[in-house]
Parts: sequence; C-alpha cells; structure tokens
Amino acid sequence: MGEDTLIRIEALGHQGDGTGRPVSGASEETFYVPFTLPGETVRVTGKGARRVPVEIVSASAERIEPFCDHFTRCGGCQLQHMAEPAYLEWKAGLLAAALEREGIETPLEPVRHYPRESRRRCVLTAQKTRGRWRLGYSGKRSHDVVDIAACPILCKELEEVLPAVRQFLDLLGRHGIGRKGTVRIVLLAAENGIDCAVSFTGTAPDRLVREIPAHTAAKAFLRIALNDEIVFERQRPVLKAGLAFVAPPPGSFVQAVAAAEEDMASLAAEQLADCRKVADLFCGSGAFALRLAQNSVVHAAESEQAALDALDRAWRETGGRLKALIHERRDLFKRPLMAAELKPFDGVAFDPPRSGAEAQCRELAKSAVKKIAAISCNPQTLARDLRILIDGGFRLKSVTPIDQFAFTPHLEAVALLER
Repeated sequence: MGEDTLIRIEALGHQGDGTGRPVSGASEETFYVPFTLPGETVRVTGKGARRVPVEIVSASAERIEPFCDHFTRCGGCQLQHMAEPAYLEWKAGLLAAALEREGIETPLEPVRHYPRESRRRCVLTAQKTRGRWRLGYSGKRSHDVVDIAACPILCKELEEVLPAVRQFLDLLGRHGIGRKGTVRIVLLAAENGIDCAVSFTGTAPDRLVREIPAHTAAKAFLRIALNDEIVFERQRPVLKAGLAFVAPPPGSFVQAVAAAEEDMASLAAEQLADCRKVADLFCGSGAFALRLAQNSVVHAAESEQAALDALDRAWRETGGRLKALIHERRDLFKRPLMAAELKPFDGVAFDPPRSGAEAQCRELAKSAVKKIAAISCNPQTLARDLRILIDGGFRLKSVTPIDQFAFTPHLEAVALLER
C-alpha cells in the first residue's frame, strides 16, 4: 500500500480511534485512524497499522465541530468530534463489551455524564525548550508538550489560575528547575481555593522556598507543594465529603469531577444503607468512607499514610456527627482482608486503582459479606473482579457507567452486588 490511501472506517476501537480497511480492497489489514467515525471515508497518510487522517472525504452524520482549538494536537481529548448521543452509546459499549467477555449479561443503567466545564482536578506538564516554557498536555502518542492557552473542560477556577501557573514556572526556571526533564503540576479546585502540587527532578533550592511566599503567583493558591513537601500554605484546601471536610495530601488522588464523586458515593451509600458495619477498601482520603460513616460504623483501609491522616482529621473535625471510623494502613494488593477478617462486616465498598481488586475479590467471594458496592476506573478489571464475585455466589444488581473523563476512552463504573 502507498502512503496516501482511502480508508473506510467501520468502528471505533477501545481507545477511540477509528478502525477500517482500504476502500480499494487491496488489503484486509485493519488500520487505526484517530479523530474519525464509523461510516466515514478518510484519506490517510503514513505507514504501518496506525495512519494519520489527511481529509474526511465522506463525513458521518454524527460528526460535529470540536469546541477546543487544541483538539487533535493535544492528547487530552480524543472524541470532541462525535455527537453526544453516539458518544455516550460508544462509551457504554466499552463497559458492555468488557462484561460480555467475562460472560456477564446485565442491562446497564444510563450513563451518568456531566457539564463540559466541570473538571476540578488536572495534571499538567511543563517543558522548557530554548528558554521558554510550554505548559499543557502531552500530544497524542508523544512526550512533547502541547502548549495550551486554555482548556475548556476545566472548571473556571482552574482555567483562571493558568496565568499564575506560568508565572510560578518562571520563578522555578530562574532557580534552575526544568533544565533536566519535565515539571508535573497537579491543580485541584477545592471548596476554598486552588491547591498546587509541583514535582520535578532534583530538589528545591532553599532560596526558592524562601521567595515563594512573597511571589505574586503565590497569591493565586491556597497551598503549594514541591516534590510533596508543603512550602506555602495560607489555608488547608478542603473538599466536602458528606458532613465532613477533608484536606487531601498534595497531589494525591481525588475524583476529577465533584458531581461524579457524589453520584458514586450516593450509589454506594444507598446500596449499603442498612449495613451496621462497612469496610471501605482502597479508601484514599475518605471520599466514600466519610459519607458511609453517616449511617454505618466504617473500617477504612488504604496503603498511603498521608491519605489516612487526612481521613482521620476530617472525621475528628465533624465533632461526633459521624459514627465510628477506624482506619488501617494496609497494602490490599499484598495483604487483602481475608475472609475471616471480613466476618464482622455486612457490606463492603471498594475503589481500587486501574489494576482492580482481584486478590481482595477472591477473599470477598469466600466471605459472609452480603452487600458490595464496587467502584472502578477500568471496565476490563471490573469485569474480571465481578466474575470472581458472581462465581462466589453474589448476584449483580446493577452497573452504572460514570463518564467523568468526557471525550476520552476512560470510564468509571459502580456495580452493586448482593447475596
């Protein structure tokens, strides 16, 4: 095949790229073409299985105009060109296909999706080239940073702070930071302001740390951390979790969309409402545990001590309005709660990283636990874990897709089980 070819797009792959074959029939090989839609005829260039679209010869009726000037160059979004009904159908299909591969047949609840400008947390990369900072996201299949002036999926509080981030980068650059490698910036729009956690190769010079409090950029932030060390704090950034306010550690995991977290927590709380004692596994800073403690005694397990410290402080500051919340530092991948340890619990919630909770689910399957709320950020590992639980005697009540990472292939879900 030559480098300029007509491809008929037949489907969307699980990463959001169009998949198709040559119109000419010259090859049966499948090609992957980003930013295309099923039914389109596309002129492409390049070699190998991955091709670059040059021209949309025949467009799908589902094609719409992307809303971001950086789309196709920035690697943050893959699907802004797809009309919402078709997009949500494709997104639900990712979860349905993963369940089907494990032999699980269940109707999905409607996809929960959220307003475009609702992302309260973002991870930006800064790269210094020829003395100039580029701030944004890595390009598609690239380590080069696409410099962005704005990001329309961010909440307005994060968009408004981007100029201050650039000012702060200039300060870092004057102290030699960024000469080796990239700089990672995690921004969080908390209830009371913006948290900024910066990480980079090397250590922060003492002189830089002394300059930060008086620097103009610092006024835009509640807290600044350099390589996990807090160097400036006007107030602790806090997030609401039911009756509690939790201050997560700098740069730590937080659900990216507040309304998505609320939906996940509400589904879990409703499922476990009549449970006297609940275990919250992979609990992080307590987004779910603190809400569950309104009705149940909670045992929260997590491997990161800083997250547990934040959870404990938030619980104590409620002044007795929550039921008992006991926390345990535990690596649940290496040391899952065993079936015998699970005996006191009526219900369990778990929200593991992308690799899922296979070892823990094997113990849950052997336990006497009656109700489970399984929260996941990976349809494949969720399906695997659900298969283990179903084979252990649980019945799958419902699965709700949660689309908090809109315009990307990433999908959360909440599965509710009982026996």
